[in-house]
Amino acid sequence: MSWLAHHTRSEAYASQAEELYRRHEGGRAAELYCLAAEAEVDALDNLDPNKIRTIGITAISAASLYFKAQEFLQAKKIAHQWLATDLLPPFAVQELEELLQVIRYEESLAKSGIQFIEGEVLVSVKGGEILYGAAPLDLVLRKVDQISKIFYRTTEMLLDLPLRTRGNPSQDVRRYCDPWLFQALPGSYQFAVRVRKPQDHEQLSFPGMSSAEAELRVEQITKKFLEVIRATTQDPEGELIAIVPKEDYRKAFLKSAQDLAPPLTGKAFDQIEIKSSSDIEPRPVVLFPETRSVIKEVLKKNEPKSLQPSEDRVISFKGILRNLHLDNDWIEISINGETKKIYGAGEEIDDRVGPMVNRRVVAEVVEKSDRSVDKRYSLRDLQLEEDVL
Repeated sequence: MSWLAHHTRSEAYASQAEELYRRHEGGRAAELYCLAAEAEVDALDNLDPNKIRTIGITAISAASLYFKAQEFLQAKKIAHQWLATDLLPPFAVQELEELLQVIRYEESLAKSGIQFIEGEVLVSVKGGEILYGAAPLDLVLRKVDQISKIFYRTTEMLLDLPLRTRGNPSQDVRRYCDPWLFQALPGSYQFAVRVRKPQDHEQLSFPGMSSAEAELRVEQITKKFLEVIRATTQDPEGELIAIVPKEDYRKAFLKSAQDLAPPLTGKAFDQIEIKSSSDIEPRPVVLFPETRSVIKEVLKKNEPKSLQPSEDRVISFKGILRNLHLDNDWIEISINGETKKIYGAGEEIDDRVGPMVNRRVVAEVVEKSDRSVDKRYSLRDLQLEEDVL
C-alpha cells in the first residue's frame, strides 16, 4: 500500500476517535487513536527519504496520535526515532520536542496520583511588548489573578451561591475549586490552568444540595468557565443571559472580562487568547483592546439613568487610588496631592477594586449639582490608567 492509502486510513480512524471522544467514550476513542497511529507509522515506512516535509508532518501525526491514545512509550519511541535522523525539517523537530515535554508532564502527573477535573484552559498573551516565551512579571501575575477569580466566581455560580461582593471565596468553595497553574508549551507567552478534583467532597455540602450533586456541578467548572468567557466577549446581550441568568453575576463577569482584555493602546499587549487545550473544541476566544469599549457600552445600557441633562455632567479623574470603604460607599483618589472622595462605590466588588489600591486609575464620575461639595461625585466606572490610556 502507498503512503496515501495508509495516511487516508489513519485519518478515518482519527475522525472516528474524535467523535467518540466528544461522546465521552474515552476507552473506545483511545483504541481508534492507536489504530490511527499505527497506520501513520505504516505510512512513514512507505515514504521516499527525499520528501522531507511530508516525513515531518507524518512523524508528528504518528507521535501525536499515540499520545492521544495514552500510549506514551510508543509516542516517545516515534519522536526519538525520527529526531535521531537528519530527515526532519526544523518545524517538525520543534513540534516533536514540545510533544516530548508534554508527555513528561503527563507521566509525572500520573505518578503523583493528583487528579484534575476534565478540561484545561490555555491562556496566550500576544503582541505589544510580549516576547516569545517571556512577558513582564507584573502583567503575568495580574492575568493569572484575574483568571483565577473568574474560576472561583464560576464555581460559586454553579453552586447557586449568592454573588460574593466582599472578601475571599469560602474554604468550601476553595476545596471544590483549586486552580493550578501549568507551564504551557513555548509560544508568545502562554500558561495553562486546570482545576484539581476535590479530595474530600463527601464532607462538603451546600444548602439544598447534596455533596454528590455539588461534585457533579463542579465537574463542569472548566467547561462553564469557557462558556462564560465566550458569551461575555462575543454575545453579552444574548448568549450571556442564557448562560448566566442572574443579573448581578452577569455584571460581575462583564467587569472581569473588561479587566482581562488588553489595554486600549495595545502597547503592553494587544490580544489575549483563551481556549481549551483540546484540539477538537471550538475556536478560541480572543480579547482585543476594543473588547474593553464594547463591554463598557453594554454595562452603560444597564445603568440607572442618573444624569439630570441640564445640570449634571460626566467627568474623569486621573490619580492614585489611595483608600476605599465599599461598605460605606466611597473611594478616595489622590490627584496631585489633593484627595477626591467619590461616592456610589458600594456596588463594586472588592476583589476587583482591591488590587487597584496604590496604583494609578481613571475614574469616570457623575458630578451631581444638587449635592453638597463633599458628596458631589458619584462613581460610574473605575479602571487602571495603564489599561485605558
